[in-house]
Amino acid sequence: MTGAGARRVDHADAEGADETAFLPSRRLPVWLILAGNAVMIASFWLIGAGGMMAKLILLLFWLLVLLGFLSGVRFSPAILVGGLVLGALITLILLGDGIGSEKIRLIGNLVMVPVGLACGFVIGRDCLRILMPAMGLYLILSSSFYLTHEGARLNHAFLFLGFFALCSVCNRPWGRWMTMIAVIPVLISQTRIAVLAMLINGFGMLRLSRISAWLVMVIVGGMIAWASWQYLPRLLMIHDSGRLAFWQMFFDIWQGGSETQRWLGFGAGSVEGILSQSASFASFGALHNDHFRILFELGFVGAVLWLAGWGVLVWMVRGTWLSVCILASVFVTMVTDNSLNYGHYLMACAMAAGIAAREGRPRG
Repeated sequence: MTGAGARRVDHADAEGADETAFLPSRRLPVWLILAGNAVMIASFWLIGAGGMMAKLILLLFWLLVLLGFLSGVRFSPAILVGGLVLGALITLILLGDGIGSEKIRLIGNLVMVPVGLACGFVIGRDCLRILMPAMGLYLILSSSFYLTHEGARLNHAFLFLGFFALCSVCNRPWGRWMTMIAVIPVLISQTRIAVLAMLINGFGMLRLSRISAWLVMVIVGGMIAWASWQYLPRLLMIHDSGRLAFWQMFFDIWQGGSETQRWLGFGAGSVEGILSQSASFASFGALHNDHFRILFELGFVGAVLWLAGWGVLVWMVRGTWLSVCILASVFVTMVTDNSLNYGHYLMACAMAAGIAAREGRPRG
């Protein structure tokens, strides 16, 4: 996994500037910003059609933009290690069992975070001028409430969560207002893991060495808890929505598999293949645990590489508290949801983490 350890070779490097020193954002040409917004709008509107096209457009666009800005970038040892880990994961997927299209889908999902992190770090805040307008427009026009047995909920919880992450790294005067506004749709989505991830991201915005930060945290936390108690009861419900039964079923399958399957997995797409044979597939849909999914599809070897990749990412941004918290929030959502399939959410959060790491804001 590559990205946030790259540094541009410039006069600051020659003088031995600290790795966490602020790096000025790269200025993107106006034509690229306009074209990028058009491409992003197309990508967002293709989400409803399903399939891989929406994520493919998203990924290819940012890869091409990133390649145009890599000249003069020096790669740190951490990036090289991350690249080896990602390469090993991709090789394991390609050589393992599974359908070809599912392998490509899984690889595409895996590279979203590294590419987003690299774009945020190498290009800087100008990334926001491409991604945020298109994302905001899509959320405004496509968001709606839907009824469940637990009450009305707002859709696009994870896209709103990604938008919150982007707002959290805005340094414009309106950035804080946008961040506070973005809290509302995440809350009324009543998606518990998304709210928890938002709080983790928000925690990274605080300067913990200041008493005022702790005061804000207590007040805001109390207000959210009170609002949830009064108007958002689902957030306080404690139940697994049937996940534990499916996790147990898949663990039994994995444990009962051959030695090769336990070590190298059942192959990309095997989780959906097995779930589709279940009568509960229509309502449950997926495993809702990306970490366990990696273990099942790529085996123990894949799980070790997966965790090592996350470890490298956190190590590369370790000096920036906000970046660490944003990555941690994504990692947490993967415990009870299918975040690995949400390409636009992953790209937004990774880009935000890269931008924060570029600024080099110290811990606490």
